[in-house]
Amino acid sequence: KHAVVFVDDLNMPMKQEYGAQPPIELLRQFMDHQGWYDRDNSFRTMQDVLFVAAMGPPGGGRTAITPRYVRHFHVLALTDSSDATLKHIFSTVQGWFLTTRNFPKPVVDLKDMLVQATAEIYNTVTAQLLPTPSKSHYVFNLRDFSRVIQGVQMQNPAALAASAQQARCSLPHQHMKLWCHEVMRVFYDRLVDEEEQDWFLNTLKQTTSRFFRTDFDTLFAHLVGGGGGSGGTPTPITRSHLRRCFFGDFMSEMDENGNQPYVEILKPEAVIAKMEDLLMDFNSLTRRPMNLAMFLYAVEHIARAVRVLRQEGGHLLNVGVGGSGRQSLSRLAGFIAGMEVFQVEISRNYGVNEWREDLKSICKKAGSENKPSVFLFSDAQIKNMSFVEDVNNLLNTGEVPNMFPYDERSTIGETVRSLSKRMGRQLDTPNELWSFFVERTRANLHIVLCFSPIGDSFRNRLRQFPSIINCCTIDWYQRWPEDALEAVAHKFLKEVDIMPDMLKVIVSMCKLFHMQVIDLSKRFLEQTGRYNYVTPTSYLELIVAFTTLVGAKRTEVLGAQHRYEKGLDKLEFTARQVSVMRLELQALKPNLERKGRETETLLARITKEKANVVEPKKAQVDKEVKEADEQAQAAKAIKDECEEILAEALPALNSAISALATIKKSDIQLVQSFKNPPAAVKLVMEAVCVLLDARPTMVADPNIPGKKVADYWDASKKLLMDSRFIDRLKEYDRDNIQPRIMEKVRKEYVADPEFTPQNAAKASSAAEGLCKWVHAMNSYDRVAKVVAPKREKLKEAEASYRKVMEGLQEKQEELNKLMRELATLEARLSNSMEEKDRLEKEVEKCKMKLDRAQELISGLGGEKDRWMEAAQALRGQFSGIMGDMLLSAAVISYMGAFTAPYRDESIAAWTKACKKVGVAISPRYSLAGALAEPVRVRSWVIAGLPNDAFSIDNAIMLTNARRWPLCIDPQKQANKWIKNLEAENKLSVVKLTDPDYMRTLETSIAFGLPVLMENVGEELDACLDPLLLKQTFKQSGTVCIKLGDNTVEYSKDFRFYITTVLRNPHYLPETAVKVTLLNFMITQEGLADQLLGVVVAQEMPDLEEQRQQLVVSSAENKRKLKEIEDQILEVLSKSQGNILEDATAVQVLSEAKQISNDITQKQAVAEETQGKIDVARRGYRPCGEYNAILFFCIADLGGIDTMYQYSLSWFIGLFVRAITQSAPSDALARRLEAINSLFTYMLYANVCRSLFEKDKLLFAFLL
Repeated sequence: KHAVVFVDDLNMPMKQEYGAQPPIELLRQFMDHQGWYDRDNSFRTMQDVLFVAAMGPPGGGRTAITPRYVRHFHVLALTDSSDATLKHIFSTVQGWFLTTRNFPKPVVDLKDMLVQATAEIYNTVTAQLLPTPSKSHYVFNLRDFSRVIQGVQMQNPAALAASAQQARCSLPHQHMKLWCHEVMRVFYDRLVDEEEQDWFLNTLKQTTSRFFRTDFDTLFAHLVGGGGGSGGTPTPITRSHLRRCFFGDFMSEMDENGNQPYVEILKPEAVIAKMEDLLMDFNSLTRRPMNLAMFLYAVEHIARAVRVLRQEGGHLLNVGVGGSGRQSLSRLAGFIAGMEVFQVEISRNYGVNEWREDLKSICKKAGSENKPSVFLFSDAQIKNMSFVEDVNNLLNTGEVPNMFPYDERSTIGETVRSLSKRMGRQLDTPNELWSFFVERTRANLHIVLCFSPIGDSFRNRLRQFPSIINCCTIDWYQRWPEDALEAVAHKFLKEVDIMPDMLKVIVSMCKLFHMQVIDLSKRFLEQTGRYNYVTPTSYLELIVAFTTLVGAKRTEVLGAQHRYEKGLDKLEFTARQVSVMRLELQALKPNLERKGRETETLLARITKEKANVVEPKKAQVDKEVKEADEQAQAAKAIKDECEEILAEALPALNSAISALATIKKSDIQLVQSFKNPPAAVKLVMEAVCVLLDARPTMVADPNIPGKKVADYWDASKKLLMDSRFIDRLKEYDRDNIQPRIMEKVRKEYVADPEFTPQNAAKASSAAEGLCKWVHAMNSYDRVAKVVAPKREKLKEAEASYRKVMEGLQEKQEELNKLMRELATLEARLSNSMEEKDRLEKEVEKCKMKLDRAQELISGLGGEKDRWMEAAQALRGQFSGIMGDMLLSAAVISYMGAFTAPYRDESIAAWTKACKKVGVAISPRYSLAGALAEPVRVRSWVIAGLPNDAFSIDNAIMLTNARRWPLCIDPQKQANKWIKNLEAENKLSVVKLTDPDYMRTLETSIAFGLPVLMENVGEELDACLDPLLLKQTFKQSGTVCIKLGDNTVEYSKDFRFYITTVLRNPHYLPETAVKVTLLNFMITQEGLADQLLGVVVAQEMPDLEEQRQQLVVSSAENKRKLKEIEDQILEVLSKSQGNILEDATAVQVLSEAKQISNDITQKQAVAEETQGKIDVARRGYRPCGEYNAILFFCIADLGGIDTMYQYSLSWFIGLFVRAITQSAPSDALARRLEAINSLFTYMLYANVCRSLFEKDKLLFAFLL
């Protein structure tokens, strides 16, 4: 078998300094020697191998190939297709599309003119817009030609008709507008300069007029808001007008086939509103919402991206500086197109293997699952150039060679087999299935590249990987126009409480700041060689910083003003209360004395009444009550005895009455029916008749002839016939039974052993109940005879008790009357005593409040004038907050990377501009005056911050900026200051070279500890991006951040500092937009102060040590004074009502003021001592100033050669040596002259050792 090796882009490798091309030479080795050397230095011969190569013509980044290599090839020149060929090809394609889609004939007739016009544009652009080092993307090929035709074919006849109807124009004219739009998207969007855009627009106008016989300005007259020009001439269409030309499908509803028509959108305002709605939908569905402002500029780029994503296999290259919105707008475009946007997450250990796994995942989703997807890739994610090579392959062929091993390819083949069947394609072989997978990947995978044009990387990537240009539609992100700046400002500033007129002025000033800093950055680069990039992110930072600072400052000033005014109100109230309370005290004393006399008189009267009247009467009544109680007890004893005796008979009686209740009418009728009743029944009825005193019937005695006996049966039957028989028994007067009746009953019946309820029950149930009743009457009567006499005694006892109680009641009424009179007197006495107590308390309270008032006035009276001045100053400051915070926000957002002269120049210009447009600012504005707290600044200086305005401004920007600071710190001043400042907070110091710095970061983020990353270079690790951009999100209610593969809980107390020792680093916009760049290079003023401290410490060490102690103690005293004043004002402002009634508050204020007075006295002594020390140090100041100038002489040498760099620590060490070695003298002037002379010589001698000979004279001249 023979192998064929195909080498594409053969002339891509750049020539080295002396013309060598190592890749070409390596290939030529095979041609000359039929093989290569292996890694073990053994030569490997390769047989039956052929090479086929391809290359473009030299020029535009492509080099010429050495003849020594070309001689091994048969060279074939593939000339460009002729115009006739191109026109024939694309006319045929366009004609087929128009006829098969049933377009109207007038539109079909335009196909030849459309293709010819496209060819004219393509040829003109290819000839005129040639690639240059700054415009290396000006490379055009037939893919661009085909993209125009493809874009025109995105519109079907229905969409064309709808667009024409909305625009009120003919179908051919609407088709021409679509063609113009597609031409601009392919060629116009990649242009860099406004002059080239104007040239292209004129070319397009000429081409339209020449081939379509239509005036371009008339065709797009609807883009001009005010209509045509004078005399019916249409207004010339300019670049600004074309920004309102939109075609897209995102404003259309789906048709019956599920497609959204691609139509012209005539109202850009409607597009902006639609984009805002879509942005809200996107933010509601993502963990990382985007806070974007929708304006015309943003909508333009979103519409361009959506257009590319709508095309099958469409890829996009966004070119713009970092912070211009490339990635955010691309994500939103992917969401609008209904596609999942995938972006790799770069971590510390992210490498080629992880990259390939991510690529496999996205390719499977696009190819196997047939899901349209977007792969978003930025240049910040290029950790390895092989990443770009793989992307280049995906763009060109839809696959990365050898990325999928054979086992995975087999799995993919089985997965896509069912997909191919659903699409009506019968595929069997593995090669067919794999080709189908690649085909679907190319169709569904849309790659969106976001690259920056800054630096050489962009040009090199385009040269090395041509598919980035050939296979992508290019969208060049221009500088934000003024309407974009204005729209963003209005969106974010509408939440701030600003009057509409002032809002317009603020917006205009924000635009002015942005544009001036762009010009200043150019001048800064020209004059100092330092780069500073102004991006849209800088402008957003300005707006956000302004809104934050204004809100915070308003709250702070109003709060402080309120506290001072409340304190003054309390002091004024206290002063007024003194005279009032003195009058009250005078009025209260007579009343108190009178009330005391009344109380004593009333007390004597009550005592007398009690002893002479009430007490004797009460004793008599108590005695009689006792006697009545004794009689009541006796009656009760008799009653209890009666009831006890009755308790024996009552149960039987109740049982008998209950038995009577059980006798039914039928039972009685049964007894009645007996003609010859049973003996038991007859016996029971006789007993009943006897008790009821019923007369018997006298009948003959059957045993004794002639004798008559009493027969009760007839009487019994009469009783039984009585309907109230049972009721009579129940109501029987058992307490008054005649003795004769009871005697007879007991003798004849109860004594009879046969007279029992049990025997009676055998005869009749009624007889049983009657028998029980008779027995019960017998028992009750026996008991009643015993109880009757006792009841008589009970009646007598109760009568006697009632009589006693009647007499007792009269005497109790007399006693109650006396007691009521006594209670009235006692109530009067109680009221009088309460009134007396109240008056005594009021007098005491008034005295106490008077004492507190005098104490408060004596303690805080001296503060009144100062507080009035402070409140007045705050009222004046409030009126200037808007301007001060606007300037402060501008300084924080834009000025960090500039040196002191440029900052001062900008602040002066901005101050003048603000005053000119009527924005109120402080008379002598400074960043420190607007945002600094004196106590905090002193603590910074003690921690090692250079004591000059430039360094203090840097510290203010560091603490107020929203982004983490990156300090340009060649002298390590910031590094030293941060370490001292955060030493107590467990600061962690890391470097990018540390193997486990990410673990340290994760721990510090979770626990809210500060981290200092030092010695960074010009590029930051991509895995820091989530932290730098603060991409936090909520997970289970907790704020988290994702670093690489780890999700870490994010503490709001975490602080992150970054420093670099590079003297003039070049941070590209991609890095600059993520951090707040701060130029911490030392100033001459700050260095002079440091050198003064060094020379005094050497010459007068005790004095310098005492000064350092005084500085610390003075700062601590002032901090305590501020805290005490805040405490006093806090107590006064929070006090409710009359503060003189709040003993705790007055005590706290008195103690605080006492401490304040003590500290003030100490501070006065310290300041007096400090003044004496300053006088002694002032004589050495010329030495510090002179030698500070020398340091900046050697610092400037870095501009000649980067090797000429000298550290501040080395400089100070040399200065100390010069002080110790210089000639001593008692005369200060001579001593300083000796130090300066020796140090100048030592500096010259030491520096000259490191200079080239040609630079020594220049250094001597500088000195």
